[in-house]
Amino acid sequence: MFKLNLHKVRELRKEKGLSQEDVANMLGFKTVYPYHRKECGQQSFTAEELMMLAQIYGVPYEIFFTPVIAKNEIDRGSA
Repeated sequence: MFKLNLHKVRELRKEKGLSQEDVANMLGFKTVYPYHRKECGQQSFTAEELMMLAQIYGVPYEIFFTPVIAKNEIDRGSA
């Protein structure tokens, strides 16, 4: 299972020297607020938005995801 890494989304935006407003405009939002909510985890990104972010940042979309290990797998490994 994988989880969206919002820290990576924010980090890449900052590395490119873009503001939330810049990215919001590139994604077609009328204001920065919807993008801010997504980057802060209050609202989910759509698959299309993540693909667009990957294109904007010049990275593969997979970079936005972190593998999640289930607790029972962790427990099993320590037994």
